[in-house]
Amino acid sequence: MLKIAISCGEGFSSGFLSRHLTQSVVKEKLQDQVSFIFIPFYQLYDRQDEVDIAMILPHIEPQVKADKREYHIPLYIIPFKVVIKPTAAQYLADAEDIIKLADGKGGLICFPGEEYIPRVSRLVSHREWAEKNK
Repeated sequence: MLKIAISCGEGFSSGFLSRHLTQSVVKEKLQDQVSFIFIPFYQLYDRQDEVDIAMILPHIEPQVKADKREYHIPLYIIPFKVVIKPTAAQYLADAEDIIKLADGKGGLICFPGEEYIPRVSRLVSHREWAEKNK
């Protein structure tokens, strides 16, 4: 089972998204594959052993980039538009693919071509978007 932290600054946005995704896990029958855990970013470093990856809301990107601590899990900043239409399966696909890209390393990871997240226009998982745009 993949454990995904959903994080932001104080937790209002990430708490809401985490609850939504947890409900989606049940609706999509993914309980054996993924769990979403709300962890505020200020607690993430100390709690990173609880999860496999952290998916972070985009409004705290500068704060994440300024954090010089060494994380041993991948940190993925969710593009703005991806936050709009979340399904648990799409978040799971992105998490699996980011972990594969990280290749055992921690810290900030993004999909190729998505280094500047305000320009990312997809509304689906990167995997689904790449399949449609071959």
